[in-house]
Amino acid sequence: MFPSLSLLTGMVTGLAAKLGIAYLQRQGHMPQSVYVNRALKALEKDDLDEAVRNYRLAASRKRIAGQTEIAYEIISQAIMLRIGKLQQRLAEIDAVLNPPLLSLRYLRNLLPRRRAYLESLRREQEGFEGAIKVLEGMRAQLDTDRDP
Repeated sequence: MFPSLSLLTGMVTGLAAKLGIAYLQRQGHMPQSVYVNRALKALEKDDLDEAVRNYRLAASRKRIAGQTEIAYEIISQAIMLRIGKLQQRLAEIDAVLNPPLLSLRYLRNLLPRRRAYLESLRREQEGFEGAIKVLEGMRAQLDTDRDP
């Protein structure tokens, strides 16, 4: 009826080992290469938060290895690329919202039927500005972990 004692012992031992390793990994007690590999895999999955978190765990060691420096460069370039794309889109939105005075686009923006569209562009602009602030905060976290 009940499983054997050896089966239960094996299951409990395996569960304890898995939980113990997961705890060690979360606390940053694994080698740097583990966290660098996880950071790069997170970038492949387009997850910047996880990449920065794993880089910070890798950089929390006293000596930063060469592969950790490379991971820093890759992550910071990914952040800067996203910031650049968002700034390009902000420039496009700004050109629509604030055209030159007495241009055709300026006159079109005065029409009542374009108000909803212009308001959606303003909300989009605010969202992009918030996203840029978040990305700059992530970049600042990377820089503070890098500098001793």
